[in-house]
Amino acid sequence: MKRIRSAVLSVLFVFALHGASYAGSGLYDGIDDPTSFQDDPALFQHSTPISNLQPASFSEDKSSLDMGFLHKYLGYGTVLLAGVAAATGSGSSYHHYSAVGSATLGLMTLATGYHEYGDMFEPDEGFSKYNLHIALGTLGAVGFATEAVIAATDSDHGGLGIGSALVMGAALIVIVW
Repeated sequence: MKRIRSAVLSVLFVFALHGASYAGSGLYDGIDDPTSFQDDPALFQHSTPISNLQPASFSEDKSSLDMGFLHKYLGYGTVLLAGVAAATGSGSSYHHYSAVGSATLGLMTLATGYHEYGDMFEPDEGFSKYNLHIALGTLGAVGFATEAVIAATDSDHGGLGIGSALVMGAALIVIVW
């Protein structure tokens, strides 16, 4: 039950990050009192369709999150926690919590990367540095999540975790160097 609760909280956190990136997007510009919409139904007829709104960039509004920055350090945290999980024994609580943490951070890294850099995946470019980073990072994050599920039922579960850590580390190396 704790795993399900942790997974649900992680998903909600990612959605909150996504919603926070729209802070200051101009949706409520021109409304002096956001609670006054009950008095004036014309406020519901915004001149710009919601689908055309763009998230505020970090340089324009300091209150919005920089998803690229977040993606970078979530990735570093994922690899660090995977290293802690690998260094501790599988019977240890440190191993358990660092493995669940690396799976959670891996999925958050995947979500923030897709949000910020999703348009950079170009299959026509073959094995470009960006395509490799995206493919390896996705495999690593999905591998960590799968490993967390398998570990609940199987005591011999190290192979997928080690492989996911290596793949995630390779994604980091590809993009940094």
